[in-house]
Amino acid sequence: MSVYPQNPGFITDQQRDRAVELLQGAYASGQLSELELDRRLDQALGAPDKVTLNRALLGIARVAPMVLTPRSKGEPSPAENAGAGLTHLSGLATSFVGPAIVKTLATPGSHTWLEAGRALSLQVTAAVVGIAAMVLSILFDGGVLFGLAWAAWFGGTIWASVRAFNGKPSTGAVEPMLLARPKAHAGRPAMTR
Repeated sequence: MSVYPQNPGFITDQQRDRAVELLQGAYASGQLSELELDRRLDQALGAPDKVTLNRALLGIARVAPMVLTPRSKGEPSPAENAGAGLTHLSGLATSFVGPAIVKTLATPGSHTWLEAGRALSLQVTAAVVGIAAMVLSILFDGGVLFGLAWAAWFGGTIWASVRAFNGKPSTGAVEPMLLARPKAHAGRPAMTR
């Protein structure tokens, strides 16, 4: 069974119910007389499209624009979030090389550039901790320590990539503990998130 796209002017039952609620609320607050309420209810219930339904609510409810509103300044786009998350995931296969390449190629000061710096910092810190754990494992014959360091690196990389995919600062509260923390680009204002 094929599904046809809905007409953008099509009115759903929820929209009609919401219009009736708004009209009843306006009557209860004294904005409309009984005659005006009856006229507008008839208009809303018999409206063939959104334009007619909006006319019934004129002066009562703010009509939402039918265009997409731009995102707020400093908020990353879904594409930037995807790029940031994939940059962190590249660390699973390439360690710090993938994030370093992305940081080099990204526009300085952009969300992707900043997250690539965070991914690079996380991978460099994990490499240093991994080397230290390996040396300690060799000296004290304890392979468990190296296994724990590897699990922490793997889990930390996944955790940071999930945060980056969701548009959050990927390293969060652990950022002060990382080596080579990213710094804001001098040419642009720093991101405050």
